[in-house]
Amino acid sequence: MNRRAITDRTVKLFAAHPYLITLAICLGITPFTFGAAGNIPENALWIELFGCIGIFTAFILYKFKSGKLKKATASIAEAAGIIALCFGSWLYNRSEHKPMWMFMGGCVICLLIYLLSDTQKYKEQLGSFLMIAVGFFLKLYYVMGTSCYTRQHDVGSFDGDIGHSAYIEYLYNNHALSDFDVRTKAQFCHPPFHHAISALWLFVNEKILGISRDPTRESVQMLTLFYSMCIIITAYKILKYFKLKGKALYIPLIIVSMHPCFILFSGSINNDVLSVALETGAVIAALKWYEKPTMKGIIKIALCIGLGMMTKLSAALIAPPVAAVFLYVLIKNFKKEFPKYFKQYAVFGVICVPLGLWFGIRNYIKWKVPITYVHEIPMDALQYLGEQSFVSRITDFSLKQVSNVYEQWADLDEAGNIINYNEYNPIYTLLKNSIFGEYINESCFMEHAYINKVSVLFFWLSAFIAAFAFIAMIVMCIKKTKAGRIEKWFVALFYVTMMASFYKTAADYPFTCTMNFRYITPTVITGALFIGLSIDILSTKKSKAAAAAVNISLAVSMLFALCTCLIYLTLTY
Repeated sequence: MNRRAITDRTVKLFAAHPYLITLAICLGITPFTFGAAGNIPENALWIELFGCIGIFTAFILYKFKSGKLKKATASIAEAAGIIALCFGSWLYNRSEHKPMWMFMGGCVICLLIYLLSDTQKYKEQLGSFLMIAVGFFLKLYYVMGTSCYTRQHDVGSFDGDIGHSAYIEYLYNNHALSDFDVRTKAQFCHPPFHHAISALWLFVNEKILGISRDPTRESVQMLTLFYSMCIIITAYKILKYFKLKGKALYIPLIIVSMHPCFILFSGSINNDVLSVALETGAVIAALKWYEKPTMKGIIKIALCIGLGMMTKLSAALIAPPVAAVFLYVLIKNFKKEFPKYFKQYAVFGVICVPLGLWFGIRNYIKWKVPITYVHEIPMDALQYLGEQSFVSRITDFSLKQVSNVYEQWADLDEAGNIINYNEYNPIYTLLKNSIFGEYINESCFMEHAYINKVSVLFFWLSAFIAAFAFIAMIVMCIKKTKAGRIEKWFVALFYVTMMASFYKTAADYPFTCTMNFRYITPTVITGALFIGLSIDILSTKKSKAAAAAVNISLAVSMLFALCTCLIYLTLTY
C-alpha cells in the first residue's frame, strides 16, 4: 500500500469518526498520565519506548520491502533510530518537566505525519489536522501541569460537601440523586449529566480497574480534555459547512484551536465545557438540518440541546436561534409540507423538553426550587459591584482599566483596607478574562517576568481580533455572499442571544464573577466564522490592499497562536 492510499484511508477514517477517534486517543493516553505529571506510572516510559521502536521498525521494514531502502541503509537507519529513541528516553526520564517533552514530542510526531502523508491531494485536511493537533497537545500539556483544584470555578473539594467535585463524589458514593433541597449545598442545583458521567468515570477507574483515589480524581480532566477537543472539532465542521478554504479556513481555525478559553476548559472539571460542547453540537446539527431537514437531523438537534440543558441550563441559549430557523422553515414550506415538519417538531419537543427540564421539575416538585434557580452570592462579598449603576459600568471605557491587562479583583491588606478594584466594565472584563481567566496574573510569572510583556501584546492582539470579528459579523450579515443568508443570520442570532444573556446577568447579579467569559465561549467560534467569511471575500479580490489585509490577518492569527503557546507553556512549566 503506497503513501497516497494510506493517506486516503486515514483521512476518510478521521473524517467519518472524528469524535470517536479523539475519545480513543484520550482514553489511550489516560493510563500513561492520569491527568497529572505526578501520576505518570513508573513503567509508562518502557511501554512508550518499545511502542515507538515497534512503530519505527515497521516503518523501516515497509520502506525496505517497497524497495526504497537497501538492506544496509535500512539496518543503519534502524540502529540509529533505536539509539536515538533510547537516548531521548534517558533524557526524558531525567527531566523535571516531562509534560514539555510530551508537548514537543507530540508536535514532532504530528509534523512527521504531515510530512509523510500525501500533502498534494489532502493539503487542506492535513493542514487543519496539524493546527488541531498542536492545540490538542497544548491542552494536554496544560492538563498535565494543572491540578483538579487549580484555576477551577466553584469546584470545592472531593472531600468536602459543596462544589462540583463534591457533587460528583456524592453521586459516586450514593448512586442516587440528592435527597435534600439542592439550595442548601452550592452547585448541587445543576443538572447532573456531567457529574454523573464523572462519577461513572470514578467508579470504573477505582472500583473496576483498581486505580487509587487521587490519580482517579485527577484523571477526570481527561474527560474535560475530550470535551474541549469536541468543541474544536465541531468548530472545524462549522467552518467547513460554510465552504471555507485555504487562508479563509486556516485563519479562523488557528484562532479557535489555540484560543486560551478552550485550554482553560480542558483542565476545568465543572460542567461548563460539556455544556458548550453540546451547545456547539446543536449549532452544526441545526445547520445540517436546515440544508437537509430529516427526522434524523432534528433528533440530533434535540439530543444536543436536551443533554446540554441536562448538563447546564444555560445551554438553552441555543434554543432561540434554533427556534427561529424552525419557524422560518415551517412558514416557507407551510402549504406543501406542513405534516412533515409538524411531526419533526413534535418529536423534537418529546425528546428535548424532558431531557432539558426533568431535573428542574423534580426539584420544584420536591422542594419548590425555581427551575431557573441560580446560587446567590451575598451582597457583602468583596466583589460586589452594586454601588455602581449598570449604565455607568457599561459606558465607562477609561483607558486606566487596561493599564493592567490581567483581570483585577479587590483584596484586603493586613490592616483590612480594600486595595485594587474589581473589574466592572463587561467589555474590558471579557477581553481580559477570555485569554487569561480570572486566576492568571503577574504572580504566575515571577520567574519569567518577560511573559508579562508578552501578555500585553496578547491582550491587544485579542482585542483587535474581537473587533475584527464583530465588524465582520455586521458586514457579512448585510452583504450578499455565497454563504447562505439564513445560515449567517442563525449564527449571528446565536451571538446576539449569548451577549444579551451575558449583559442581563451582569445587570441582575452585579458581581465581577458573573462577567466571566466561560459563559459565552461559543462567541469565539461565531467570531472566527465571520472572520473566515470576510477573508474568503478578500481572497477573491485582486487588489493589493485586499491581499495585504489577508496576509496581515494570517500574521495576526499566527502571532496570537505563538503568544498562547508562550504564556500557557510557561504557566505550568
